[in-house]
Amino acid sequence: MFERVFDLPAHPLVVHAAVVLVPIAVLAAFAYVLVPRLRSKVGWVLVLSAVSGAGASVVAAETGDRLARYLGVTPDVEEHGGFGLDTRNMAVLLAVVAVVLVIVERVRTSRAQTPVHDQYDQRDQWSMVGEQPRSSSGSTVLTVVSVVLSVALLATAVGAAVSVVRAGDTGARMTWSGRG
Repeated sequence: MFERVFDLPAHPLVVHAAVVLVPIAVLAAFAYVLVPRLRSKVGWVLVLSAVSGAGASVVAAETGDRLARYLGVTPDVEEHGGFGLDTRNMAVLLAVVAVVLVIVERVRTSRAQTPVHDQYDQRDQWSMVGEQPRSSSGSTVLTVVSVVLSVALLATAVGAAVSVVRAGDTGARMTWSGRG
């Protein structure tokens, strides 16, 4: 991976993408889960920011590791690097959970909007005329999966937010310590 951009260390440049995109994904995750009427609008923001934030976090961790080897490892650098790895891991997990949840929700809502007359065509030959079609346990399973993924998304979003703040704080303290 690259170490320098325009003859500058790549890490301080790349890290800003993660610092912006991961919090956007965190806010989108909370909006997606807590305000269901916004899901159709927020879903794409959630997926794009989470996947982009995860990519930026991976690149930031890699370039940070290379910068640390170049500058020399100190306890402050190790602490910051640990928070950076936490951020990378949480951002990737956030992206995976977000993508899976959005897909599950799309499938669940599309099944819920299936017209009733289409369900009658799917009766088996032994059903009574005029009998209501049996509800499929598939929709119940998708609802349970959606709830579990929603809780996982919120927990992951909190973890990502905490880790990006801790990594950013330790990085800023290292960068600006002794300058005033």
